[in-house]
Amino acid sequence: MKKLNVEEVEKQIGYEFKNEDLLYQAFTRKSYAQENGGESNEVLEFYGDEVLDYYVAKIFANRYGYLRSEEENDFDENNDWDEYVTIKNITEKDLTEIKKNVVDNKNLSRIITEWGFQDYLYLGKGDQNKNVQNEEKVKADLFEAILGAVAIDTNWDPIKLEETVGFMLNLDCYLDNGLNSDDDYVSIIQCWWQKKIGGNPKYDIIERNKWTYDSYGNNQQIYYEARILIIWNDRNYSFKGEAYSKQKARYECAKSLYEFLEKNEFLNSIKDDCPSEEDLTTDNSINTLQELAQKGWI
Repeated sequence: MKKLNVEEVEKQIGYEFKNEDLLYQAFTRKSYAQENGGESNEVLEFYGDEVLDYYVAKIFANRYGYLRSEEENDFDENNDWDEYVTIKNITEKDLTEIKKNVVDNKNLSRIITEWGFQDYLYLGKGDQNKNVQNEEKVKADLFEAILGAVAIDTNWDPIKLEETVGFMLNLDCYLDNGLNSDDDYVSIIQCWWQKKIGGNPKYDIIERNKWTYDSYGNNQQIYYEARILIIWNDRNYSFKGEAYSKQKARYECAKSLYEFLEKNEFLNSIKDDCPSEEDLTTDNSINTLQELAQKGWI
């Protein structure tokens, strides 16, 4: 059990807490609270589950459909029903399947594992002995508890909550790439960083203002700039990405770093996930092949 690194957690979830006690509570299991006092993360987990369902549905509604009056030039408000229509004939079954892939315990647990947040959990002695921090359900509960803490800290600010849900799930990338993770540069860089450097990459995301000029006058637009610094082969490299959302800016920054690593042949290879020749035996060969298959090498 490591001491909670508030700054690292905030960078990974794209939100800075006004009340950091709520974040500590999100990482506190019931077993620890019972032994040491204080509140556990169970209620925050409940709220986070509701936040997740609502804002994922809202993001889907905006992405996959529209009202007829918003899109059709020949819409007659006196004669036509102003119905909600999905694009590409997407059905309720399709949306259910997409949502399942996004919010099920397996995916939430995977994200927490990539961030290494399970190591920050405050556990009672019984939970520590059972290593519950590595259980899929426990890590998924932590994801939801963090969202619940954000909800309370923002006083249920709808804009910040929707932004945080999208950022934590890396949802734009997932949906933009046809539900294919091959172009999920954020996750690719995350894995590379952990293997080659250790720890997690830290993106500095700054809000910027841009002025545009048109026939209506001056318009102020807010955009985000994500930066990441890497020290590689005793040299400093800086990469950045810009977009109108924190999530997209981080994605563009990760993509920029990925392209640099690919060009210079610094990316992971199959050798990084293989045991050394002396460690490879007939007993572990099948497991090695299974792990390589799961990671997409074979």
